Amino acid sequence: MASGETHRGVAAADPRNAGPIEFFRPKPVTRESATARLAPYYARRPAELEARVRALLERIAKGPTAPDPPLSQPLEALADRWLGLGTHPDIIEAMWKLDEDLPERCRWVFWGGPALVHPRTGVVFAVGLGTLGFVVRLAEAARAEAAPDQAFAVFERNPGQPFDISAAGPEWRFIGPRAPKEAWIRAAYDFAAAPA
Repeated sequence: MASGETHRGVAAADPRNAGPIEFFRPKPVTRESATARLAPYYARRPAELEARVRALLERIAKGPTAPDPPLSQPLEALADRWLGLGTHPDIIEAMWKLDEDLPERCRWVFWGGPALVHPRTGVVFAVGLGTLGFVVRLAEAARAEAAPDQAFAVFERNPGQPFDISAAGPEWRFIGPRAPKEAWIRAAYDFAAAPA
């Protein structure tokens, strides 16, 4: 970016962002969603599962609850840039380190979490996820050359709770430890810079 230009933020109208915007949009907590989320932990104890769901819903009903985070905001808008992103600090640190090698700063907050967003196009190209790691929007060539343990759509860390990123779009992948992260982040940055 030229001196004096500011980061555009997430381009909500860009069709390349439609999938991730919907996928990462904060979802309301309902009896059904809470039951589905907690069921793997209480599979053999249905009475305890029901009690946990009921307690969670009662706690939410009593409030106060925090409002949903905005779709897009600069990192500087957060009071705590490490613990205020809902993602493990090690994951954030890895993302920001990869960002340092890009031609422009891409650090941004997307639905309250850490992300890399192209500063001119507003296309989201990497998102941090809690304690799972981060996902990257990879062009077809990178996806085709990736080994199955380097780039994958389904993360199966917790038994009975696979996390499938493919609903965000066919380009999105988790990045494994053996992946060429620096090269792929640069390729994702270039992919995000291309015209829609």
